[in-house]
Amino acid sequence: MVKKLLFHLKIDYLLQINSNNTMPGKLVSRMSKRECYTLTEIDTVKTASQNLHEKKIGSMPVLDKNNNVIGIISERDLSQFIYTERFNLNLPVTKIMSKNLVSCDLNTSVTELMDIMTDKKIRHVLIIEDKKLNGIVSIGDVVNHLINKIKEENENLRGYINSY
Repeated sequence: MVKKLLFHLKIDYLLQINSNNTMPGKLVSRMSKRECYTLTEIDTVKTASQNLHEKKIGSMPVLDKNNNVIGIISERDLSQFIYTERFNLNLPVTKIMSKNLVSCDLNTSVTELMDIMTDKKIRHVLIIEDKKLNGIVSIGDVVNHLINKIKEENENLRGYINSY
């Protein structure tokens, strides 16, 4: 009797989770609505470092004069730049930015983001739709999303079990 009840609880819960499953792109769509700080191609390494520090972020897309994304600069780029002893605060960010852009669109799922970040060994993915920069998703955003999803599922499961 108890095994049968637990079996049905588990099946009902799994059906509930699947029916409430987050739609692909939900996290990306939410991240595209928040402010995305950018740099221009004429900004310096000093400006980049200052902006990253003041805004407490790990990377910033670099835009050309037509607002097209031409690169991204990250804390990792800055640390490699300092390590190689080419340290010049007045150097334009275009000299040290990553030009190999990795992006997603508004329909990218959290699982796809995790795969991209793991495969490419990166912490930030640009959100680009119709060649327009819509924002950026960080690995921290992905982790926070997963933590919140687990908390929500935990609450749903507790509520479901307590209802019997």
